[in-house]
Amino acid sequence: MKSKRRKAEDESRYKGRVLLTYGRSLMALSAAQVLDDRDIEVIGCDSLDLTVLQCSTHCSDYFVHADWEDDPDGFIDDLVAAARKYRPDDDRPYVLMPMFTDTRIIAEHAHRFDGLIKLAIPRQSSIDGVEPKSNLIGTAEAAGVRAPLTVWPKTRDEVRDIARDAPYPVLTKAVSGVGGRGIDRHDDADSLNGYFEDLGEDDRPWPVIQQMVDGEDYCFCALCDKGEIIAHMAYRNLRSFPRKTGAGVVRETVDDAPFLEEARKLLAHLNWDGVCEIDYRWTGKPDEKAWLIEVNARFWAGLFHSIASGVEFPWHLYQLTATGKTDTPRKATVGRKSKIPLLWLVSAAQEIAEKDDYAQRLSSAWQDLGDPLDETDPITRMGKLVGRALDAPRLVKLVKSVLDAGKEVDEAADDFIPPEDANAALGIMFIASSLIRHGELPPELKAK
Repeated sequence: MKSKRRKAEDESRYKGRVLLTYGRSLMALSAAQVLDDRDIEVIGCDSLDLTVLQCSTHCSDYFVHADWEDDPDGFIDDLVAAARKYRPDDDRPYVLMPMFTDTRIIAEHAHRFDGLIKLAIPRQSSIDGVEPKSNLIGTAEAAGVRAPLTVWPKTRDEVRDIARDAPYPVLTKAVSGVGGRGIDRHDDADSLNGYFEDLGEDDRPWPVIQQMVDGEDYCFCALCDKGEIIAHMAYRNLRSFPRKTGAGVVRETVDDAPFLEEARKLLAHLNWDGVCEIDYRWTGKPDEKAWLIEVNARFWAGLFHSIASGVEFPWHLYQLTATGKTDTPRKATVGRKSKIPLLWLVSAAQEIAEKDDYAQRLSSAWQDLGDPLDETDPITRMGKLVGRALDAPRLVKLVKSVLDAGKEVDEAADDFIPPEDANAALGIMFIASSLIRHGELPPELKAK
């Protein structure tokens, strides 16, 4: 806790104040570090206590509010009350900056904050053009940008009609949500029909069906002012966790030229304000346009990476919201890499284990050890496990492969807690508790 004298000294240097939501996330921590370094006072909040932002030295104060998913009305009420409480006594700029999927509900209730605090968010009409996912295909067509066929069936008859003529393979995706959750591939009508037959009324809204297209995934990040892109960069995920469907744990900045013009057309059509992240899929062929896959009306999990690449999106968003203009953003450093400690190593180990028959034999032996249907003496089964493990040359090779994987990220910045903000590491307990309680990572670590 800061002393009164220290707190007064800190307050005297602040040129503005911002309320940052979703304090549990490393995105909020990254934004707080950038803003505090620019002498903007940060007030954090979340529906939880003991978060990374609450424990950070870059956060001046913190409050707890109702959960926006469980109690949206209570969330808005709490946020309006906090906006009144923390409103500066002088004329310093005062901004509310949502950090995650709470952006949409705040946009829906923007009128509640009129005259109280400025909102660093897109307009609701713009968000409605891209969310839910089923709305995006019409927007893409109107904007003249390339997007795969996407449909949202409401009845089983519609599913059967779509399944008959679908351009296989296709993907089914949750109509809203983050990361690779709920994405399934279907190669024929039987698979697609069977998938929807297993869904009940409790599973509504049903997923969208999207044409699967060739290429690799890219994340294009932008800050806009009335549809004009002010700051931009793009990155790709070199490794993901969980593999194939999870969020990036090793990221690399790429040249965003293949996506920039298409993004300009789309965001101008939407008259977009604020930040967004656009998922593209591209073959890498210069003569082919990228496919528009998804638009997220929020900050992105790789925000630290964007900042480490030179583009301080939270600072420029604050400036634009507070004053209507911003400093000229820097160009992103192409080739810049970042990683999430530990998770990148687990991802590398997963990939290597999937390809190594020795690792697969060990996995099989471990499963056999606990097979309740195997009547073999447990001591004998344990002996088989030890026997398979005592292949020293293969074990050394497996370990060496994992260590060699680290060479690709030798110069990657750590997407984590800087030494000068060590107290924020207490909030990492939230990530650990999510794994223990729910067996999965928090949503923001699944986002792109």
